[in-house]
Amino acid sequence: MSTNEYYRHKIRKFLTTSCLVLFALIVIFGESTSWVLAQGLSPASGIAGEVNQKLSEDLSPAFVEKQFLFEPKSGILAEVNQKFHEDYDRVIAEIISTFGKPGGPTVLIFTMNNLIIYHNGKREEQQFIPPLYNQLKAIEHHPLALYVTLQAYEGQKLTDSLRYFLGQRSNLLEQALKGLTEENWHQNIIDNQKSLITDSIEYINQVLVEGRINSDKLNNYVRLVKSKIVEGINSAAAEKLEFLNEKIKSLLAKERWESPYVVISSVHQARHGELVTQYFERVFNEFQGHGAEREDRIVYAESIFDDEPKALRLLATHILDQKLSSAFFKDSRRLQSDALMDAASFWLWQHTTDIPKWP
Repeated sequence: MSTNEYYRHKIRKFLTTSCLVLFALIVIFGESTSWVLAQGLSPASGIAGEVNQKLSEDLSPAFVEKQFLFEPKSGILAEVNQKFHEDYDRVIAEIISTFGKPGGPTVLIFTMNNLIIYHNGKREEQQFIPPLYNQLKAIEHHPLALYVTLQAYEGQKLTDSLRYFLGQRSNLLEQALKGLTEENWHQNIIDNQKSLITDSIEYINQVLVEGRINSDKLNNYVRLVKSKIVEGINSAAAEKLEFLNEKIKSLLAKERWESPYVVISSVHQARHGELVTQYFERVFNEFQGHGAEREDRIVYAESIFDDEPKALRLLATHILDQKLSSAFFKDSRRLQSDALMDAASFWLWQHTTDIPKWP
């Protein structure tokens, strides 16, 4: 072998050996580092929990989608709308906090049974419905229940369940009739209620004897008792108004009200000519029109039954909407009409011939 070939052989051997050693080192250290990292980031490792928590904290704003209560429910406009509702609710809460405070408005809330008064830093609860009103109402209701039950079976024979129903009602009314002698009512009221109950008992017994629901006789029963129902209603209304008037005169005699509001709550939609509403129309010289359009100091809370927080929020909303309406429309009651009212009326006028008509 020549000298040159000898040196070339040595060089190739050195390079080959060096590459093998370098590869082995890479494998050894590479595996060692991976093992250490794997141990450090394993689920059982505290380091993994800290790293994952840090990643979650850093990435959550970008990956967790915000939830909105109102439409639109996504995008920047959803956030704009949400901010409006948050700002609006904040102002509503501020208005509610002034109710009954010194210098704030006096608020009277009429629930189904009680009068709640916010005045001069105090909250008081009093009864405003006299016992006679509820007693007469209990009697006046029974002919209505009797009619709606039997009317569905007009022309049919009595079933066992109907016989049982009528027998139960007859016995119940007999007991009520006897109990009227113990009531300390005006004699004309007692006589009217006795006559009403007697008519009902006699009709029920007639149906039980005949064994069927005769349409003409059912309608005759309704005509017979109608005037007595009306007389009972008139007595109940007069009793309630007299009781309420004495209550309000007594309250006004004690202290002057500051910017008073009245909220009348009910389990159903607003009734035209509702008794308490009519009374306060006279007190405030504020006469109601259609719906919320004419409300000012008197606010009717539909479908709110003994829910004081909802009644207070409704009043605060009413006050805030009037303030906004005055600022934007120069009419404090504009937002008590539907905001879309004018545009809707114009569109309906434009498209009169295109709107389908019920035959």
